[in-house]
Amino acid sequence: MTFRWRTLLSISLLVLLLLTGCSQDPQQGLPGGAAPAVLELWHSLKGAEAEVLGEQVEYIMGAYPEVIINLEYVPENDMVEKTFLAQAGGAGPELFLTSGEILRELFHKGALGPLAGTGDSFVNITSQFTYGEKTYAIPLALDVPLFYYRTDLAQIPTNLGDFLTTNGVLALNKLDTKSLAPWWLAQGGKLTNNGQPTLDHGENLIFIYQLLLWQEENILLIAPNSWELFVNGEVAYTIAPASRAKSLNPEIPWGSMPLTQLTNQQGYLLGERIIGIANSSIKTTESLSPWIRLVEEEILDPEFQGTLAEAGNRFPASSSFYSGEEGQKGILIQVGQSLAQVWSLPGNALEWRLIPIQDQAWQAIGNGALPEDSLAQGQQKAKELK
Repeated sequence: MTFRWRTLLSISLLVLLLLTGCSQDPQQGLPGGAAPAVLELWHSLKGAEAEVLGEQVEYIMGAYPEVIINLEYVPENDMVEKTFLAQAGGAGPELFLTSGEILRELFHKGALGPLAGTGDSFVNITSQFTYGEKTYAIPLALDVPLFYYRTDLAQIPTNLGDFLTTNGVLALNKLDTKSLAPWWLAQGGKLTNNGQPTLDHGENLIFIYQLLLWQEENILLIAPNSWELFVNGEVAYTIAPASRAKSLNPEIPWGSMPLTQLTNQQGYLLGERIIGIANSSIKTTESLSPWIRLVEEEILDPEFQGTLAEAGNRFPASSSFYSGEEGQKGILIQVGQSLAQVWSLPGNALEWRLIPIQDQAWQAIGNGALPEDSLAQGQQKAKELK
């Protein structure tokens, strides 16, 4: 009797399990389930960067059969126009991965929607893709300028004033805001005041005259081959992207530091060669939004950022990357410190439009133009902006 009841109970449990299994809906993307979500991702990456992106996309699709991602390479110069034409017909990609400059252009064309995913990129860097209260892109990787020095040619300066006493020459590729922003800002430089352009501000003029004094004292050299002069031991100092450090011969007695180390952590710097991810304004629908978010967050993963950055000779934009073991090695320590000091400017800040005008004025001064005249001309151009 006991055996009979145990047999009946076993059969009942088996039937119950079969019925329960049959009552579950087949998983999306698998046989018998709903069709997978299909996303297009347009990118402008080349070479090793494109390869690691392709590998990450394959990983995502393997881990999540519910989504299919179609990658398409679009050159940066074609991205904005191709997107405009595609979206005019209700088409185009769900996702973009391209340079910061192109992402800003896409935003101003109305091509980007508020970001679906989230990441842990430095907030001050992400701010340049923030308009109002909404973020429209998140940076993945970038480069930052560092101050390089040779220990066999001159003393290591401890602040900007030391340049007059170290007996070393500083070579710059050109006079531009990207290279000199921390020093210029730390000494009171500014582009706006109460929302109005101030390129001819007195502190801006003082900073330029300081650079001209360095030129007269033969401690500042403006030369397109400034990096080669440093590598060959013809100058003691230069300012160059952090990525250049990887190409230096270990036998060269060199060192580097964040630009703000010479200003007692005052001033801010500008990142360069930024790449980021964004989603479409017309294709980010309610049904696709969860999948777009998933893909964005998988690509924004700090570990993948590290892989992508290394492939492109850039550095991850993820703040958590630099608190981990990998981020505490070699030049990465200085890069992390520098990223924390990137100028936090929102996407619609007037400064973004004024920086190119100031660069033109500075370079004219470097070529012999009078500082007062060049800054006044720059100020007039700034006032004519619409």
